[in-house]
Amino acid sequence: MSSVLNLLRIKGSTIMFLVMGSLVGALFFKAVAKDPGYILLAHGKHTFETSLLVGVLAILLLIFVVYWLVVILRRLMSLQLFRRNSTKLTTDGLIALAQGDWANAEKLLAKAARGNDVPLINYLTAAQAAHEQGKSDERDNYLRLAHETTKGADMAIGLTKARLQYQSGHWEECLATLMKLSREPKSPSYPYVVKMLSKVYLELEDWESLRELLPAMKKHKVVSVEEFGRLAQASYEGKLKRAVRGETDEEKRSHLKDAWHQIPKKFHIEPSLVRIYADALVSVNAGGDAERVITDLLRKNWDDGLVQVYGRITGGDVEKQFLWCENWLKERPNNPMLLLTMGRLSLQRKDWDAARGYFEASLRSRKSAQAYGELGRLLSHLGEHQASNEHFQSGLALIAERLPDLPMPD
Repeated sequence: MSSVLNLLRIKGSTIMFLVMGSLVGALFFKAVAKDPGYILLAHGKHTFETSLLVGVLAILLLIFVVYWLVVILRRLMSLQLFRRNSTKLTTDGLIALAQGDWANAEKLLAKAARGNDVPLINYLTAAQAAHEQGKSDERDNYLRLAHETTKGADMAIGLTKARLQYQSGHWEECLATLMKLSREPKSPSYPYVVKMLSKVYLELEDWESLRELLPAMKKHKVVSVEEFGRLAQASYEGKLKRAVRGETDEEKRSHLKDAWHQIPKKFHIEPSLVRIYADALVSVNAGGDAERVITDLLRKNWDDGLVQVYGRITGGDVEKQFLWCENWLKERPNNPMLLLTMGRLSLQRKDWDAARGYFEASLRSRKSAQAYGELGRLLSHLGEHQASNEHFQSGLALIAERLPDLPMPD
């Protein structure tokens, strides 16, 4: 079919030329058949003689060779010019991409791809330009063209696709793409796949998968030591938060403690991790365990956040807690969080005057909504409603957004 179409495309003048050439050739061969004749070439003492037919055929062959040499040279020059133009279009497209001119970048890069022997870069960058414009169909088409025109570039194309999906916030799609790429652990790009997986798991809050990825992250050194520690801690924090499951407090405590023991020992001294664990213990009525965990850490590493949790523990040995706080107060006499915690422990001991004194001391050291709230609640139960309301208002003023000064009814 294609050959027929090509014949139909031949111009009328070309057909006429072929017909005329055939007629002339027939007449020539007829004349030669009657009288073959000859051609004699002489130069100095050298002569060359051949029949007319052979001479004409030699001349025609020479013309044919020269013609095709000219055609080939013209095509080579045209191809060189086309490639040069393609290179310029690619350069201009990359400049437009760097400048954020997405529409122009897409146009130039896609056009240049057609004249590029290796169009992979053009299609990948055109996909990025289309992505920045929100043109997902065009983006996917460029990625498809990149796959079709370049063999052995599946990893590069897949990573580009994953990056664009990540930038769009399509975490599940990005994860699916990365999981396919992760099946090639020997690929030079595998460490980057691992790094991207860690970012996606973090966005999805898939702490268990992130925790399982930690050995590969450490092996390939895909992040700094500090970042690795942060991600590891985030995975363990998420693990603790999800560990509180079960129908009874006993089941929840069991799951929570199992999760805690699965976390490497070196993370047992991280205040933020211990806070989450202690809070979870309190929520499942394991105040005694929370007390011991916090006390052990505060004796070595002070943390105001842990002290705050310490004051919310119920079901522990409150007298023992209070004694520890008195010792710590000697070293930190004006610590507002410690004073607030001692006020709360005093409430558990039903020492109302001591509680009031500690709350007031905490406010003198630093005003906080929690201290105002605790003091206001205590004063309300003591019957000092006017003072209670004033403290509640002061606490609200600290946490509420500042309102504009507008007229109010009398």
